[in-house]
Amino acid sequence: MDEYYVMPEGETAVESGAFAKNKNLKHIDLRNVRHIGAFAFQECTGLETVIMSNVEVIEKGAFEFCRNLRSIVFGNITDIGDIAFFHCGKLDIPEMPRSLAKAGAGAFSHTGLKHADLHWFEEIPSSLFSYCTSMEYADISGARVIQNEAFAGCRELSYVRFGDLEKIGERAFRKCDSLELAVLPGTLQSIGDEAFERIRPGLIIPKGVCHVGGNCLGPVDTRKKVSIYRAMLYEFRNYFRNDRIVPEKEGEDEHFYMYESSIDVRVLDDATDTAVGLLPLFCDLDPKMRSDLIDAFREDNTFDYWMLDTVLFSAMSWNQRCRDKVAVMRMKYPYELSEAAREEYARYLCAHADRIARRAIWERDTEVLSFLCENDLISRGGIVKLLDYSISLSASECTALLLECQSRLDWHEDTLLEEL
Repeated sequence: MDEYYVMPEGETAVESGAFAKNKNLKHIDLRNVRHIGAFAFQECTGLETVIMSNVEVIEKGAFEFCRNLRSIVFGNITDIGDIAFFHCGKLDIPEMPRSLAKAGAGAFSHTGLKHADLHWFEEIPSSLFSYCTSMEYADISGARVIQNEAFAGCRELSYVRFGDLEKIGERAFRKCDSLELAVLPGTLQSIGDEAFERIRPGLIIPKGVCHVGGNCLGPVDTRKKVSIYRAMLYEFRNYFRNDRIVPEKEGEDEHFYMYESSIDVRVLDDATDTAVGLLPLFCDLDPKMRSDLIDAFREDNTFDYWMLDTVLFSAMSWNQRCRDKVAVMRMKYPYELSEAAREEYARYLCAHADRIARRAIWERDTEVLSFLCENDLISRGGIVKLLDYSISLSASECTALLLECQSRLDWHEDTLLEEL
């Protein structure tokens, strides 16, 4: 067959597998063809351009593994089947035809698409754009459902336009490293397992969400802050059910990552949006600790802080960074904090304040540093040393905070001298 092929005028369909594995074909004009059968051009690895001005239906795998396919001219296409353009790595479609009413699972998976505008679709099928590694933008503002892995592996995807979305499937945006989720639609009701890779600190999960999937806010090896409403607190226990332990790195214990896998859960009052609780929690726990953590979520949408103050704090004795975080957060936000637990945390913080402060400076964590200063847990001499350390790290915000603390202490001392 010649490199350039024109379908005869009378042909209105391409039979299944008709041109499969034809390595010579580079350009084809389908003329009056309205229907392309399953796997019709599968593995035509030399194929570069296709003109299909009258095609309405493309069946399953029609252009699968056409690795050099770069350009398609659509007409009134209405239906594209499963994996129709799977692994057409060089294919970019600048504008999806508005006539398209249906697309199958994985139809554009592993293609070179840079943008995806299907704002008229009410459902985004499974794996539709998975591993389109050049994709940067998607408009799916008409979708109510995003199925599993729809955009998984789109590493350059940085913006997605949502509308009245109700369901996000499992791993829908997994490995989308450039997409940092800041806002979720208020219409959302369900978030699947491992749905996202990254979230913006302080993300609020909408009130209407009634299903939270395991590890739905990203890998356990990154710290997160999220706000949820009290009405969904019990449901949030599922976040910890199927999370994955971070794989062991050579020469390091897997639990080295526990501090990095923390999630601060701020619980909001359903009516006033004010905080009624804060839970500094962890994801990569051993099975017994994870079970205890899940059991601490009560069916009346409350949390058993006793478990956090005793079982979890005690079990983390080998990991000071985890204990530091829990101690500071529990003292700073003392929801249901017993007197015994308060005394235990106070003793711990007094004994480790300098080390915790240095860690806070290293991480530019002004919230922790401010707490230590405001509660006079750092001595005057300690502040001087911390200032030197902060300046050496060019931690400007921490330096400013420490200078303010030092000034406050100096003023307090001057006042005492005047009184004497």
